[in-house]
Amino acid sequence: MKIAVTGKGGVGKTTIAATLALLLKDDGYDVIAVDADPDANLAGALGFPPDLAAQIIPRHPSGAGSRPAAAVVSARRT
Repeated sequence: MKIAVTGKGGVGKTTIAATLALLLKDDGYDVIAVDADPDANLAGALGFPPDLAAQIIPRHPSGAGSRPAAAVVSARRT
């Protein structure tokens, strides 16, 4: 299953993505949550401590530019 959360700014995309990721994880899925927003607040919304969130290194699939190409919350039941 792949879910992309998109929309204009300030509508709750990060909150929805974090909630879906946590609910799917609680339901037994392996979850990969990718934050493609330049503000990168998903780690905090998922409950990562600030010191751990600061260690996350942005990766850009295209190798250029300041923004990744897509945002995906992917889950698979184990």
